[in-house]
Amino acid sequence: MKVLLDGTLLGARFSGVERAVGQLAWHLAAQTAPAEPVGLYVGSGFAEYVAQYHPHGLPPGLEPLRTGVDSRQRLARCVWQQMVLPRLVHSASATVFHAPAYVSPALLRSPHVVTLYDLIAFDRPEFCPAANRWHYRWAIPAGVRLAQRVIVPSAFTRRAVARHLPQVHDRCVVVPLGVESRFAAPAAAADAAVREDYRLPDEYLLWVGQVEPKKNLPLLLRAVAALRAGGGSVPKLVVAGPLSWGTAEVMRTFLAANLQSAVMFTGTVRDEHLPALYRGATAFCFPSLYEGFGLPVLEAMAAGVPVLAANAGALPEVVGEAGLLLPPDSPGDWADALGGLLANASQRAELIARGRSQAARYTWDSTARQTAAVYRAAVATGEDEYDVATGRWLYAGS
Repeated sequence: MKVLLDGTLLGARFSGVERAVGQLAWHLAAQTAPAEPVGLYVGSGFAEYVAQYHPHGLPPGLEPLRTGVDSRQRLARCVWQQMVLPRLVHSASATVFHAPAYVSPALLRSPHVVTLYDLIAFDRPEFCPAANRWHYRWAIPAGVRLAQRVIVPSAFTRRAVARHLPQVHDRCVVVPLGVESRFAAPAAAADAAVREDYRLPDEYLLWVGQVEPKKNLPLLLRAVAALRAGGGSVPKLVVAGPLSWGTAEVMRTFLAANLQSAVMFTGTVRDEHLPALYRGATAFCFPSLYEGFGLPVLEAMAAGVPVLAANAGALPEVVGEAGLLLPPDSPGDWADALGGLLANASQRAELIARGRSQAARYTWDSTARQTAAVYRAAVATGEDEYDVATGRWLYAGS
C-alpha cells in the first residue's frame, strides 16, 4: 500500500497538531515494510523541524517529498494544497492519501482520508483567530466532501462532526492520539539543570500550552489568587509556553490580582525540556474551555503528575477517572480542589498512580496501527468509487 501524507505544516508554529502529524508519520513509517515507504510532502521548514523535534533523524520507512512550499506562509500552503497537491497525488498513483491536519484538496479524486482534531471554528469561532476561522469554515467542508474516511481523536469531536458535517458522520472514525514514551521516563540527572535553566522553584504548579483565549488561563490565575488570599502556602504557578493571541485578559487578570510574585511565564519551552518540567511539578492544571483531545493532560499523567482539568470538550474522555475534573467557569471550585490536593499527600499519590495507568493506554504505535486500518477501509471503499488508472469517479452524482 503506497501511502502519502501532507506534512507541509511541519516547520511552521508548533502546537499539538504539529506534534500529532509528526508522531503519526514517524510511527506509520516504523511499521511499514522497507519496500513500501510512507511518502511525506514537506515544506522549506522541515529540516529545522526535524533537528528540533526529531534529533535522531528520520525512520527508514519515511520518504520526505520536498516541495517549494514555505512552511511558515499559510497562504502559500493553502494555494499549494488546492492547486498543486491533487496533481502530485494523482501522478504518484498513491493507494491512499492522508490529509492529517484539517485541510484536504477540495477536488482530490484519489482515495483519501482527512483528520479533524476539532471543529472549534464551527463550535466556538470566537476562540479562533480570524484567518483560521474563515479558512477552516470553507476548507474543512470542501475537503471532507469526497473523503472516504474522516479521522477524529475523540468522541467529542465526532459529535461535533455530526452537528456541523452530518453528510460525513457515517464515514467518521475515532482514533485517539498517543503520548511519547519519553514523558513516562523516570527522573533524569539532567532534570535539575533544566529546572535551573528556567529558574523553577522546588515546588510549582504547572500549565503547558500556547496562551490563547480557549485555554482559560484567567480562571487559573483567579484560583491561585483566591488560594493565596486564604493565607495558605501556595506553590508558584509556572505558565510554560509562548503568548499567542488574545492574551489581554490574561495580562489584566495577572496584574489586577497582583500575582507578579506568584506566577512566572517561561515563554517558549524547548521540546526536549518538557518532560523535566512535567516531572518536577506538584500538580498540572488545565482549565481549557475547548479541546478536541488534550495532549498536555496525557503528557502530565504519563510523567506522574496529578492532573486537574476542566470538565469540558474532550478532556473528560482523556482524563477519565485519573484526575480531578472541574467546571471551567468556577475559580472557587479550582481553588478548593487545589488547596485540598496540596494538603493531601495520599490523594496526590492516588492520582499519580491512576494517571500513569490511564496514560499507558495511549501510544503512538496504537494510533499508527489504527490509522493504517482506516487507510485499508478507505481503499476498500475507494475501489468501488474511483478508478486509479483512468482517474475517473465511478458513481453517479460526482
